[in-house]
Amino acid sequence: MFQNISFTVSEGDRIGLIGPNGAGKSTLLQILEGRVKPDSGDVAVRKQTRLSYVAQQSDFATGQTVKSIVKDAMERTAVPEPERESLMAETLGRAGFTDFEAQATSLSGGWRKRLAIVEGLVQAPDVLLLDEPTNHLDLGGIKWLEAVLQIAPFACVAVSHDRYLLENVASEVVELNRIYEDGVLRVKGNYSDFLQAKEDYLHAQGKRQESLANRVHTEIEWLRRGPKARGTKAKARIENARIGGRSC
Repeated sequence: MFQNISFTVSEGDRIGLIGPNGAGKSTLLQILEGRVKPDSGDVAVRKQTRLSYVAQQSDFATGQTVKSIVKDAMERTAVPEPERESLMAETLGRAGFTDFEAQATSLSGGWRKRLAIVEGLVQAPDVLLLDEPTNHLDLGGIKWLEAVLQIAPFACVAVSHDRYLLENVASEVVELNRIYEDGVLRVKGNYSDFLQAKEDYLHAQGKRQESLANRVHTEIEWLRRGPKARGTKAKARIENARIGGRSC
């Protein structure tokens, strides 16, 4: 999918990760989280860094309630027990949940996505990894997510095709794409800033391609002129050598 790329997540980053289908966006996210091992290279994570991963598909087991899912998530992390009830109530409330005893499997796709995001948030992550987080969310859910990420104390990497999310939230945009010399283009700023930088890159690349095409065209024309052209060129080289010899 990709090779020899460098990808760094620093404190406070809000990175939008984009690219064509099959570029490896979800795989890169899972490599960062640790559930997929890279074929080569290293993943260095600062000690005691907490990562939460929200998958593209939000599936829960039969019998799990909204409350039990959130409680289990907090128990897997270092959230102090006295803070858990208030954190759960506050986070679920802001996400729009009113019935904490509802069966997770009975929720619509959009509400399951909200619950999956809450599950990631209550783990108090240093880095939150989101794979297509706006899938199935309605406008209210998207606005809630944008508000959360805009003021979040943690870093975030979101794989997304949602241009509005990238425009309103991202502080950097990274595109995985083989059209780039290094396989990746990383731009500081939101989606508009990225589009301008990409246009500049492709324009410069087009100029290089045009220059290369002109050189190739010149060589082809020279070859087509046949032995006479080759002889003329050889004579010119010999003459240049003689001039160089006389100047020594």
